Amino acid sequence: MGPNLHSLLAAVAGFALLAAGRPTRSPGPCPPEAAELVAAAWRAYRTDSIPVAAERFARADRLCEDNFDAKVGLGYTHLRSDRVAAADSLFTLVTTRAPANGDAWDGLVLTRWRRGDPAGARAAALTALELHPDNAATKEILARIDPDWNRPPLGRRSRLTRLRVDARTRGDYFEVPGLVGWKRFYVNGVNLGVALPGKFPSEFPPDSLTYAGWLDTLSAMHANTLRLYTILPPSFYRAVLAWNRAHPARPFWLIHGVWTELPPEHDFNDPSWRDEFRQEMRRVVDLLHGSIEIPVRPGHAGGRYDADVSRWVLGYIIGREWEPYAVKEFDARHPSPAPYRGRYLSTRPGAAATDIWMAEQCDYLLGYEVDTWNTIRPIAYTNWPTLDPLTHITEATGKEESEWRRKVGRPLPRDPVEYENDAIGLDAMVIRATAANPAGWFASYHAYPYYPDFLLYDPAYNQASSSEGRSNYFGYLVDLKRHHAGIPLLLSEYGVPSSRGLAHLQPQGWHHGGHDEMAMAAIDARLTREIREAGAAGGIIFAWIDEWFKKNWIVIDYEIPLENTRQWHNVMDAEQNYGILGMYAGDGATTPVLGGDIARWRALAPYLADSTATAGQPGRVGIGADESYLYLSVELAGFAGRPFPGATQGQQVAIALDTYRADLGQVSLPGAALSGNVGFEFLALLGDTAASNLLVTPDYNPYASADVIVDGDDYGKFRHRPIVTRPRSDGRFDSLFVITNRARFTRDGRFIGAKGVNRGHLRYGTEAGSTLSDWYYDQATGTIELRLAWGLLNVSDPSTRTVLYEERDDGDIGTATTDGIRVGVAVLGRQRTPTDAWSVIGSLPKAEQGTWQRRRFPTWLWPAWTTPKHHQRLKPVYDSLKALWGEW
Repeated sequence: MGPNLHSLLAAVAGFALLAAGRPTRSPGPCPPEAAELVAAAWRAYRTDSIPVAAERFARADRLCEDNFDAKVGLGYTHLRSDRVAAADSLFTLVTTRAPANGDAWDGLVLTRWRRGDPAGARAAALTALELHPDNAATKEILARIDPDWNRPPLGRRSRLTRLRVDARTRGDYFEVPGLVGWKRFYVNGVNLGVALPGKFPSEFPPDSLTYAGWLDTLSAMHANTLRLYTILPPSFYRAVLAWNRAHPARPFWLIHGVWTELPPEHDFNDPSWRDEFRQEMRRVVDLLHGSIEIPVRPGHAGGRYDADVSRWVLGYIIGREWEPYAVKEFDARHPSPAPYRGRYLSTRPGAAATDIWMAEQCDYLLGYEVDTWNTIRPIAYTNWPTLDPLTHITEATGKEESEWRRKVGRPLPRDPVEYENDAIGLDAMVIRATAANPAGWFASYHAYPYYPDFLLYDPAYNQASSSEGRSNYFGYLVDLKRHHAGIPLLLSEYGVPSSRGLAHLQPQGWHHGGHDEMAMAAIDARLTREIREAGAAGGIIFAWIDEWFKKNWIVIDYEIPLENTRQWHNVMDAEQNYGILGMYAGDGATTPVLGGDIARWRALAPYLADSTATAGQPGRVGIGADESYLYLSVELAGFAGRPFPGATQGQQVAIALDTYRADLGQVSLPGAALSGNVGFEFLALLGDTAASNLLVTPDYNPYASADVIVDGDDYGKFRHRPIVTRPRSDGRFDSLFVITNRARFTRDGRFIGAKGVNRGHLRYGTEAGSTLSDWYYDQATGTIELRLAWGLLNVSDPSTRTVLYEERDDGDIGTATTDGIRVGVAVLGRQRTPTDAWSVIGSLPKAEQGTWQRRRFPTWLWPAWTTPKHHQRLKPVYDSLKALWGEW
């Protein structure tokens, strides 16, 4: 029993304590001794003498079988002893035979809650509160089960007598009602993902206070639109209603999604799947009109939706990013479909099957809202460049690329990790609003500057420039807008992430990750300006917060178990770092900061120390960890006030890390006469502040090495298998190189070589200078500060101390639980010899005749966790967009 439940139990039982001083509610006479025993039992219960209380309640029960107060008291002692079933039986018996016994009903609330019966607990709580209306503990439990339990009954609102148009499209833009007539509305929007650290995407903040605070902050940023992917809790819509009523001149407009996954077997006409999708449409419509109670289901929000925010809904975007293979298969099943003629949307002759299906579903949603509420607004479906209707000369299909490779004699790619990005498309222009639809139709695209590759290579995009200079992204936007002339083009997702990890390179440096927060702010602001310059109807930046549960193609196979990604912040995962409101690991008051308060680094747990170390030798090593990083501090003896002994002095500092089993890994440092019987998986070499690196023993590198690129071709090789650490003594370590852009052939036969990055390059500097800094030297104290991302160290889940390790390649990537970390530090100097080897100036632990002994290495094991700690702050992108949107 946790402490919160323990206190609730004590509070609920407090009402039963009062019952000891009231006349018995038993139907028959009982001997006075029974009442005295009950009173004495409650006194013992109050002092936590549970066994004594239980014995006295039991004696009283034996003296008088109809003494329900004794049975209730005995039930509470059973609960305190975790005998929930026994307690439940007693409370059920009493509530059946004495329905007015409020103490028994209070107890029944607890037992049903403990037994995982929220419906039963809710029913018991409502009865209990009729008898004990002031019982705060029962109210708290009821609020956890049903936050809307004390709200007035949901009344069904009447359908309007005249059709109401809350927003509409006119030409290339949206319009909303003004004080007089209609006014153009340009979307400055934010995508509102709301999963806080440690939460799954369906675990939403339940309280209005959180949402109200976010709305205040977003309004100050001059955002005017919020985009929702799915149904949020009722408290969100109540917060929006309250905000908009209080700020009629600057309300938030909503663009609401209707979420679904792909249909079974890619059959969009699957009856049960389509019916569920349409049922979700009806839920969305009714909740926006504040007139539905949705049962809470696993993975979904629910409750009483009584906030009518419909007048501020700009439009709908249905579905998800549809996959090309699903669209391709569905179109192939229905090669010559008849055009769709709906009430509010229709398709042109020749429209493909999936285009027609999209029109039909959108028409269904519009029809439902008109029939139910006599209200209509613009609508679109989700699309992205992978399914755009344009043709891209540089984006070959798999079949086309294979043919070119055969012609020139290059090997066929092996399992490229991506889809075909120009094999098929969806075209919003084959759909038109009918004469009965005054709200209109628009196109919605998730479009980022770095992917697919045709954005990087198509000749027209490569030569395009906005008013601010060369921009492949602007070239694509102009092309996309040209195709969608006459209807609004909304960029409903765009942006770059502030992640250490980088997943795809882009010509202007607007990569998929690899940006510090200042660069992210500048890039996002420029993308925002170029979206407007290209003639779009607005843009919705992705995203409001960093969401730790998200996954990216380049790291997803190494985040194991996958359901635990929400428990830690992988700064190597670009998808987890798009937020305007950053979610950072650890406690903001104590987390070590590169170049910050040195006391935080000195507060790290002592790992090794040598009081006899002489000047320039490592004197003390500290170690710590949080949900993002492993932290190491190395104090150099006698170096306070002196510069870092790096490349300028012909020295370097080597920090060797053994992350799994001391008997496995590399035992020798490269180029230095230092080895031993501890095997290391990783080696950080800190020398030149511009060229320091983290290296990995070759067997343990999860990615193919840089030497797989021959003549620009990677032959489709991306991953290295098996991922294992083996005993080695050759001193070899590899770079942490990863291929981000695979080699490819274009449709016209041009070969484009592979590109990649060294993930192990360690950036020097303070965090104030760059949020991507990895290490810093505090000259005042002679201390090296180093933080290493868990994702660099093959830690697949730090919350459970899980690391990558597999004995053989049998399909799935293997993992193991680490026994801990061992750290060795050596200060090395360049010898003036023909071999130009490194000499050992000093080390921790101290080497014995050039040998490190395992017994001298402590094993440090970081604490696991089930609830991650985090702190938040706004990133600079908040200020860059605030200034830009404020100007507009």
